[in-house]
Amino acid sequence: MGKYTAQQLASRIKNIRDVENVMSKYAFLTYYKRYYEAMEKYWTDQNPTLTTNNQKLEGYAAVHRFLVDKGEEQTRADNEVMRKLYPEEFGDKKDSEMWGAGSAMVHTITTPVIELAEDEQTAKGMFYSLGSCTEIDPEKGPKAYWVWEKYAVDFVKEADGWKIWHMVIMTDFKTPVGKNWASVNLAPTGSYYSAYTPEITPQAGVPVPKPYETFAETFSY
Repeated sequence: MGKYTAQQLASRIKNIRDVENVMSKYAFLTYYKRYYEAMEKYWTDQNPTLTTNNQKLEGYAAVHRFLVDKGEEQTRADNEVMRKLYPEEFGDKKDSEMWGAGSAMVHTITTPVIELAEDEQTAKGMFYSLGSCTEIDPEKGPKAYWVWEKYAVDFVKEADGWKIWHMVIMTDFKTPVGKNWASVNLAPTGSYYSAYTPEITPQAGVPVPKPYETFAETFSY
């Protein structure tokens, strides 16, 4: 007989699928620059953390400022640039009518490794993202970049579904399209993760998820 009953196995399969869907739905909402909705729907408010190459943000307010407030502020600034550079298309448009015009953050979520806790109350996931992003240069307008990065995430199950609890974003490189990322890499190297250079060996950054019983018995991303 297997470790799980048919009912238990079905529950675990559904939970793993739901965890993966949370990550993908979050990626779609950030693509549309619906930052507030993305955080409200898919992040817990129970002391979340967000770590990047060079900083760690702790608590809902800090994560919200970084993901939502700064994201919306940058989008409004980008809209102003697009109005000036493309007056016929956007000159008389309100922010709500052109939200995110000219920019794009396409973060495909690939190579999922998901471990669901035995108690099914938390899960750990690691993903790789092959990003195709367009940022708005204040003088020249849209500029395309490759942004490749790893995500490591702790998920927690709440009454209304699975939520992102802790997220680590490890950016390997950010390079203008058409450039060689071995020589042009704009991703920062910080105290939490080192961006790619030809002089370093491939790095994990954080451990790949392994099976665990409860969150108290494992590590935190």
